[in-house]
Amino acid sequence: MDATGSSQVAATRPGAYRYAVPRLPRPLARRQRLLEQLDSSIPLTVVRGPVGVGKSTLVAQWLAGLPQEIDAAWVTLDEDIDSAVRLWEEIGQALGVTGVVSPGSDLIASRRAIRHAIHRWSAPLVIVVEAYERIHDPRAHRDVAELLRQCPNLRLVVCTRADGRLRDTCRRQGVESTVIDVRDLVLTPDETYALFGSFGLELPPQWLTDLHRETGGWPAILWAIGNALAHESCPWSRPIDQVVREHVDGWVRNEVLPALSPLATSEWVFRLTVPERLDDEIARRVIGDDPRTVLDCLMSHGLLVQVSTTTSESRTYVWPRLVRSALRSSFAAEVPRAVQKLDGELSDWFHARGEHVLALRHALSADDLERARLSVEQGWITLLAVDHSVLDEFFRRMTPEELSRSRKLRAVRELAVPPDGDPSARPGPRAVLGRTELELIGRSTDPRVALDEGLLALLSLRRFGDPGQARELAARLTSIASAARGTRSEQLGELLCPVFKEAGVLHLAAGDTHTATDTLRWAYETAPVSPVPSAQADVSALLGLTMAVEGETARAEAWLTRYETAVADLDVETIGGREAAAATALVAAEQLDRGRVLEALERGIRSCRAPGALWFYELYARGQDALLWGDRIGMLHRLSEVRSRREHGLAPGSFAEAVLAGLEVDLLLSLRSAPRARALLAGIESDQPLVALARARLALVVGDHRTAQRLAGARRWDERCSSRVRTDLKLTYAAATLASGDEATAVADLERLLTLAEAGTYRPFALVPPDLLMAAAELLPPLEKVVHVLEDAGVRGVLHRQDEMVELTPREQVVLEAIATSRTIEDIARSLHVSVNTVKSQTRSLYRKLGVRSRDEAVHSASIRGVLPPRAGSEASG
Repeated sequence: MDATGSSQVAATRPGAYRYAVPRLPRPLARRQRLLEQLDSSIPLTVVRGPVGVGKSTLVAQWLAGLPQEIDAAWVTLDEDIDSAVRLWEEIGQALGVTGVVSPGSDLIASRRAIRHAIHRWSAPLVIVVEAYERIHDPRAHRDVAELLRQCPNLRLVVCTRADGRLRDTCRRQGVESTVIDVRDLVLTPDETYALFGSFGLELPPQWLTDLHRETGGWPAILWAIGNALAHESCPWSRPIDQVVREHVDGWVRNEVLPALSPLATSEWVFRLTVPERLDDEIARRVIGDDPRTVLDCLMSHGLLVQVSTTTSESRTYVWPRLVRSALRSSFAAEVPRAVQKLDGELSDWFHARGEHVLALRHALSADDLERARLSVEQGWITLLAVDHSVLDEFFRRMTPEELSRSRKLRAVRELAVPPDGDPSARPGPRAVLGRTELELIGRSTDPRVALDEGLLALLSLRRFGDPGQARELAARLTSIASAARGTRSEQLGELLCPVFKEAGVLHLAAGDTHTATDTLRWAYETAPVSPVPSAQADVSALLGLTMAVEGETARAEAWLTRYETAVADLDVETIGGREAAAATALVAAEQLDRGRVLEALERGIRSCRAPGALWFYELYARGQDALLWGDRIGMLHRLSEVRSRREHGLAPGSFAEAVLAGLEVDLLLSLRSAPRARALLAGIESDQPLVALARARLALVVGDHRTAQRLAGARRWDERCSSRVRTDLKLTYAAATLASGDEATAVADLERLLTLAEAGTYRPFALVPPDLLMAAAELLPPLEKVVHVLEDAGVRGVLHRQDEMVELTPREQVVLEAIATSRTIEDIARSLHVSVNTVKSQTRSLYRKLGVRSRDEAVHSASIRGVLPPRAGSEASG
């Protein structure tokens, strides 16, 4: 007999409603994803959720679609059924309705008789038990598990507001189970569209999207709204939040509160909706007594969900958003002063515990700006890292007059603006400290005040002020924090990690990876006492990026692994997500693993965090992908756009300028645009090793091997060089040495560099002109493997050697030949019958086109390119 037949039989018996499949509401959206989960052959399925989330409707919908050969029994437990004996009586009655056992039999309540009857039943059998949360007898759980283990043709579906110990008991007895909880039961956007479509409602897409967001996909509320709107002549005339509020309030009043009676008549339930976070300790503070009875009751009705157990004595809970909102609104409407008072007390309590985000939220709920101001001034570090939205709400409520009285609040407000925003649009004076005020930082007798005010000034300087001044301040703060790390770490613990972290970011933004590594390691050591939940993950990401920039791929991978481990324990997005993605992309590029590069870059795009001070590293990682495999012209356009948008972050001589200039030169050389690369470098006044590397590569590809050797050889031992740049300089030097004919020296250098390939690093070899790499492989056979790896990775001929065409005007040609004779500028001017300034102007133009800075370099470069006649060049040499 199928489920439909069971319903018909049950309708003829006294009290048979308990053994009947509930009537399905009409209309009804089909929920294919959950029906397929119920179709599985797993013995026990627990459908768990609070009232109104559609547990019974889902299972009844599934039963209605079962094949005829599958029989089903349904039982809804009454309030007085709470023991194993009573459970088997009810199951026996349901099986009697189905025909599995004989109705009226004396053995109908015997578990053994039920087991024998199920064994004798030839067809597959499904038993549905609704309201199983009423069973608290451990024997019942053991009996159910044993029955499922002994009856392979039986499946049990349990609808419950809280499954208690049933699944744990089944697991211990080796019975497999699955759960469909409230997160599965809420409607998806597509299911919401289908439900309203079944009501015959043609929905504006944005209206329906907003409706789904406001209701959280709660089935009972959405069905009630759809049913009400279907009977309105103009259903879209009212605001969505008003429609939702009306139906939620009615649902809570008619469905939720009666289910909680008599507990619902007390103030306790309503008071528990006020805290932004709820655990046992907070509940005890709110209620003022042992809260276990109230909490257990709410959980038994599915209205509170236990989300974690940090210790055996403390549990954390969450309300369904709509239920909490409706109950709190009702509480606030009846006793507004009580809610306001409780919010204020909770704000003070969280503030004393250093939980500044929750303290600020409750202060704002209490409409107490003085409490809120205190939370922002003392917890601004955590607030900036964790929750900008609550900061925005605070600043919206502050008047310009109130803000003008606090430089600290103005500085925090400016830092809360995303870096890509327009800080200048904010009203009020800029809060960056002046030179005199900066000098005072660090002279305070209280290191807490010095570190707090200094860190705020450091962040402001980095965003709006002078980077050099910021580095000077960072050194002072690091010195104070280092001294306090050993002596006053307990009192200053919450400040040490952010000071070290921000100083490390500043060093990394300046390309000083060695100092950044030391400073960030101190940040990592002090991260466990930081109030920012993601501190350890964020610092791990920064150390991973530092190692990737340094070229230490193995160490970068180790820090990125620590980052992933730390992130797995968090339920908030980390600040370091972009840095971790950039680091992963750089490491993968070194290993020529493009799939991993693209995956990491995509992860960076998905980050909700705005790019920070290290934005150019992410862009550089994208540039490496374009250079090795991708759209080089498109990347050049992107670099041009970024330069125009971020001029304030690309100061002349800055490390960011050097990074992007080096990338742009490589892209231009890969497109055989050496003249454009030379013109770009001529406009950059920087002594950064990355710029020297770009100049050396340019010289190598245009055949100026002596200049390439000079530039690469002079900088490869520079203390400011990272291992990554030093490796590129050494390879460029070896390639230039080979091109100049010194095979023995080149082979010796390349043999030492083969350790890179042995460690899985191949990118540097891709930036050697392919004809030189092939020639080197003939002299050094182990290099053949590198050539094959490049080919297998799809990297072919990134930088080709090329003839650079330099076009000089007739007068520039005359000046070039004149300066090659070692004559003075005055002599040249007299012989040409022009002024000295004219000759100087033409000489500067000549130097710019040749990409040189002196007369000797101009003569040498022009001779190589064939621009200078041999006789003039030899005269100069003589």
